[in-house]
Amino acid sequence: MCEFCTKHGEGKKWYLQMKNYATELLRAELSAKEKEATRANTRLEYLWRFTENFAIPAITGVPKPLEQVQNALAPSAELRLLPSSEQEILEERKTVHFGQVLPIEDVEKVIDMADSITRLPCGCRFITTGKTNKRYCFGLGGDLKGSLKNVPDASASLEVLDKEEAKKVIREYDKEGLIHTI
Repeated sequence: MCEFCTKHGEGKKWYLQMKNYATELLRAELSAKEKEATRANTRLEYLWRFTENFAIPAITGVPKPLEQVQNALAPSAELRLLPSSEQEILEERKTVHFGQVLPIEDVEKVIDMADSITRLPCGCRFITTGKTNKRYCFGLGGDLKGSLKNVPDASASLEVLDKEEAKKVIREYDKEGLIHTI
């Protein structure tokens, strides 16, 4: 069992525990280590910066300057310049990414728990390839259309799916060989 399941899942898979999706967790103060790695005080602050610099540019097709993206999400320059062991890199990624790879069966269970599913272009794919022709990312549990109402080009291009549609798309992505993270 992974350390996140041990720490947050009470012996079960953390991502299948509804309490781990609570709004309070988004607003909770991060640890000193997490603050240093993300340069944010809360997950909500970090996720909004991610949305601004990755998701919205992918949705609108208008990139942010690369330097702005790197500054928004990368660890401090001082940390980047230090030679890192594999273990140090792993620890930093666990702190900054806030995510985990899931098997397809568990992805479907998470979809079943969601009350809102929005499909959108992948910000990471857009930043690395410039492509927005595939909507590989899903916003779960939040009204992204409402959140992005002040960005008309963005909110108009989002696709809201029901659970069965989302599962069908995820199964297609799985056949393509894509991995699934949450």
